[in-house]
Amino acid sequence: MNDNQKLKKQGDYWHTWPKRFLTLLAPAFLICFTVIFFGPLDIVNSNQQYLTFAAGDIAPAFGLVTLGGTVIIAAVFAFVPGRARGVVMGLLLGIAALLYLQGAFLNGDVLIVLDGNTFDWHDVPAQAYRNIAIWGGVLLVLMVLGGIFPEQAKTVTLIVSLALVAAQTVALVTTWVPKDKSEPNYQLDGKNEFVFSTEENIIFITLDQFNPLIFEEQLEEDPSLRDYFKDFIYYDNMSSCYSFTFPSLMYLATHQYFDTTIPTRQAVYNAWHSDQAQEFYDILHEHGYEANLYMESNYAALGAENMIGKADNVKEAGDLVVTPLFFEFVLDMSLYRYLPIMLKNDVCVSTGGIVDISTFKGMTKLRINYDFLSSLDEEGISLTDETNMFQWYHMAGAHFPYVVDWDGYYVPEEESDRTIALHGYLEMVGHFLEALREAGVYDDATIIISADHGYFECFQTVGMVKLAGQTGEEMTVSSAPVAQEDIMPTILSVLGEDYSDYGTTFFDWTEDDHRVRCTRVWGYMTQYPDVEWIGNLDQWDAEANGFERYNVLGVFFYDGDRDTILNKERYWYNYGYADQVLPLTDSFY
Repeated sequence: MNDNQKLKKQGDYWHTWPKRFLTLLAPAFLICFTVIFFGPLDIVNSNQQYLTFAAGDIAPAFGLVTLGGTVIIAAVFAFVPGRARGVVMGLLLGIAALLYLQGAFLNGDVLIVLDGNTFDWHDVPAQAYRNIAIWGGVLLVLMVLGGIFPEQAKTVTLIVSLALVAAQTVALVTTWVPKDKSEPNYQLDGKNEFVFSTEENIIFITLDQFNPLIFEEQLEEDPSLRDYFKDFIYYDNMSSCYSFTFPSLMYLATHQYFDTTIPTRQAVYNAWHSDQAQEFYDILHEHGYEANLYMESNYAALGAENMIGKADNVKEAGDLVVTPLFFEFVLDMSLYRYLPIMLKNDVCVSTGGIVDISTFKGMTKLRINYDFLSSLDEEGISLTDETNMFQWYHMAGAHFPYVVDWDGYYVPEEESDRTIALHGYLEMVGHFLEALREAGVYDDATIIISADHGYFECFQTVGMVKLAGQTGEEMTVSSAPVAQEDIMPTILSVLGEDYSDYGTTFFDWTEDDHRVRCTRVWGYMTQYPDVEWIGNLDQWDAEANGFERYNVLGVFFYDGDRDTILNKERYWYNYGYADQVLPLTDSFY
């Protein structure tokens, strides 16, 4: 080939580049539309009752990225010349179609709810291998056919792409739940998260899944942790009310048990608007306290609007801010739906994490998990003499996803695990206590450290209390039969108020006392009706499958210690036996 021929060939190549680019737009758009636009919007749209934002809030940003991604993919593959263009067309069509089919049909029953808990595809090897074989076979066939019939591949690709985009568009439009703009967007604000009073402070820290067994294991593994808690009384026999974060947080914040006889939303509303809940926060305010709750409002109240008049950090928020981290989380949520089974764990995210990183205009983000310690280091403790402070923090503790290191700072999930994360959160709390000490507010503060619930190795929760002025050479251990029911009365007693209508305090019980306590555990029983599911983000079916949703609470009464209740609850999980069974009206889990 002489120079003129080479120049002509190069000219033809660049002359036909726009045409190649245009023919590739359809499959490139289908890929981006499915994963970046339809997937996120469909999932969010189906779960707006759980999330703190609506599908319409993310549509503009994700739409722009969809268009940008389409252009980039088409532009890159347009550089492929000759008959290989047909192969590329087959490849892109195959990927686009398989993504759609994976989300619609090929996931089967292996998907889990997005709670951050991964699954091992080796547990379903036949499905996983069959799934990847379908991907490999379809891609190979379409690439071969595209190479043999490049012109026909263009037509087929255009038709299929337009058809699948149209099908997803119709599905989204017909199920669209418009955002109710008449209702204010109430969120919990983190502005005063590190602000404390020069006079009186009550601090309540709840660590998720923080049970006595794993706490004691951490103390044995790293005895230096004991120094953080030397002024505390540690109760190693503390009963929990419920087995999961909801409705444990609701109970702790309202002192009201979850009413299973009515729909969950009504039960939560009733709890937050009960006389006892209102009176507790009124008492705090009467004593000059600003009451701030730094927690996931969806778990505690199914929305911050139920906290109005109780929590002082409930604010009306502006629009959602789509940060790069938020975009990454939501995109991973979509990819989890569309990728082959073997690849899903690489993009498994937590819905709690998505809510945790959501930020809104005019609001300060809550720093209650992975960014608590780094934010504390950066901002430090601030003091005010204008009000007393009641500050309540709910942190991940031993709960997945595990994204903090041994010292309490953020790391990618693959660099942490449950043990590392728990130690990190204990360090986080310890550094927080030291910061309070350096600011001069630790000694006169009342501090309670506990959990929302335990876990399968120990269903009880840790209870730790330091009253104002209380000091010690080492942590005091008590096996008194205390319970979560005692937390709110203990706070009222610190304020000098009559707590008799709320029950008993930690200090009303001794180690020699016998006390019948009660805990409640989620479960599924075939003899009870399936219930509607209103909770955690469901990736593949907004209605959810009844057999995968809890439809009862198993109730257990016990007089004893952690081993007593553990043995009773093992019977529940192994044999379905409980002292009492409460059917649910619907299910948040």
